[in-house]
Amino acid sequence: MERAVIEKDGKVLLPESVRERYHLLPDTPVHLIETSTGILLIPLTDEPPSQALQDELEWWQAAGLQGWQTSSQGE
Repeated sequence: MERAVIEKDGKVLLPESVRERYHLLPDTPVHLIETSTGILLIPLTDEPPSQALQDELEWWQAAGLQGWQTSSQGE
């Protein structure tokens, strides 16, 4: 698992290995998706998201919902 730090001006430097894995070049726009368990960064391209990405987003959404349901039941 990689780590990053939020700088004073709000910038986050992604580790080189992550940038290479996801082909993130300088000035690549990304979409921020807030979930109940974190933040997803999705590179913006002209191509539609792959089925694998759609499946993974559904998984994260379900995981976030399950975490919310579990934490609200414990109150």
